[in-house]
Amino acid sequence: MINFPRMEIENYLRDIIKLNPFDAVVILKQQDDKTYTVELVNSKAAILSPIPFTKGMDAEKFLQCMNWTKILEIIQEEQQDIQYITIDELKSFSIFVEGISSNEEIYYAIIIKYIEHDNNPFSPYTFQEENTGLLNRRALNVRWSEYYRDYKDDKNIALLLIDLDRFKKYNESLGKKKADRMIKQISERFNKLRNETCELFHYNGDEFIFLIRYYIREEVELMANLILDQLKEPFVIDEQEYFVTCSIGISTILSDQSRDLEKLLFQAEQALFYVKKRGRAHYRYYREEMSHAFQNEVLMEAHLRRAIEFNELSIHLQPQIDYDTYEIDSFEALTRWNNPKFGFVPPSQFIPLAESSGLIIQIGDWILEQVCKYQQQWKEKGYRPVRVAVNISPKQFKQENFAEKIKQLLSKYNIDPKYIELEITESSMVNVDETEAILKSLKALGVYVSVDDFGTGYSSLSYLKKYPIDIIKIDQSFISDINRDEKNEAIVKAIIALSQNLGMDVIAEGVEEKSQEIFLKKHCCKKGQGYLYNKPLPVEEIVKQYLLQ
Repeated sequence: MINFPRMEIENYLRDIIKLNPFDAVVILKQQDDKTYTVELVNSKAAILSPIPFTKGMDAEKFLQCMNWTKILEIIQEEQQDIQYITIDELKSFSIFVEGISSNEEIYYAIIIKYIEHDNNPFSPYTFQEENTGLLNRRALNVRWSEYYRDYKDDKNIALLLIDLDRFKKYNESLGKKKADRMIKQISERFNKLRNETCELFHYNGDEFIFLIRYYIREEVELMANLILDQLKEPFVIDEQEYFVTCSIGISTILSDQSRDLEKLLFQAEQALFYVKKRGRAHYRYYREEMSHAFQNEVLMEAHLRRAIEFNELSIHLQPQIDYDTYEIDSFEALTRWNNPKFGFVPPSQFIPLAESSGLIIQIGDWILEQVCKYQQQWKEKGYRPVRVAVNISPKQFKQENFAEKIKQLLSKYNIDPKYIELEITESSMVNVDETEAILKSLKALGVYVSVDDFGTGYSSLSYLKKYPIDIIKIDQSFISDINRDEKNEAIVKAIIALSQNLGMDVIAEGVEEKSQEIFLKKHCCKKGQGYLYNKPLPVEEIVKQYLLQ
């Protein structure tokens, strides 16, 4: 054992850390009762523990995942040679212990080196997330089993599962490195909220967890609001400001209830799912009925994946009336789903599910093919020609081969392109250059292009003139309040006037009252669509009512 004067011991201990930059170094101090405390650690050692380092903390707790019993044996036997320990029969470490005394104080410098097998990268029991430095999922599991699961005080436990809203778009637009910088900035703000009753974990990618011990529910709600507040100020990456929001699912365990981490996580996920389905950027507590809704949604997605195969999808057509001639020569194709288990599922329920699961591309392709088949059949049977509009999802529209798909369908079914209309949404038009290129490719084929639900999304009237668009469809939310809301009337008149100046036709959606039709005709709207004229009907009914005349 090396002896040092009291004045020099601290410098020597710090020098040991400096001289071993590639190894984990832990400095222990022996107490009078023969227990040991942790006095210093380097960054390599800090990630070996599920508990954040604080000077003077219990050594057994800090090294709980490093086979403390074996380390204690090496210390007590004063073994001077390098020793070896194995964890879970998978990870091997070399341990060297050096005793240091100063007056009556005794320290031990423990130098830990991970032994690689088969050139695998460093992968011991690490408990910090590399980018943020926060405790990770593994640390959460250990902390729960060692501390939360069996603690005896009278406080309740709340788990707050935080998910950054739409963070995937930052990964895609900024790149992984810059997105990681933003995650680190976010974690630094969250870290400011930690206290003696609240722990923070970087759970996974763009997810964080707060574990809170509390007496009254208001303490949890205060923390949830503080978390939301941390994201109100922008994040600056390369001198550019970005704003991020988060959704929070909360699950709780009362002090007298059994403590099951898996159940708590599952319930928080259910609550988070509920939040994201209802607008994001807020928090909700878990309620039992949420689990039923979640299970139904998962089951519904499984059924939707087989809907085309089992012929459960069908197409309905809704007529569009020409206000100049009062004739009907165009329709909008709308999808319907009749499932043996769920019955008739409304589009407002299964279309968002198709969007979020990626099934919308498969379903969208099926609709396009069906419409082309109908057009071919009607032509062969000599029915009068009509144009059919098909809704195109943003994911479909942005496919690299989308225009080529349309070209192949037109050729396969020998269809005149002017009888096919593609309805794109405003959310598809965020990238001006990309949108312009795709639209020009489609227009070169001879199909009609319309913008659906105009006025509700991202597009700007000022740059519509850049796009080769034929038709603007005014969203029904503006039509429903005509004659009752002067602002809506002004918006509708402006859209019609500008569209006419740009050489575009206008179709009003959701026309249900005669007074609405009178207003639209007065201001030269080209067509109207809505229950005033007819509801969406099965194709067979459309043929009987409109195509045989």
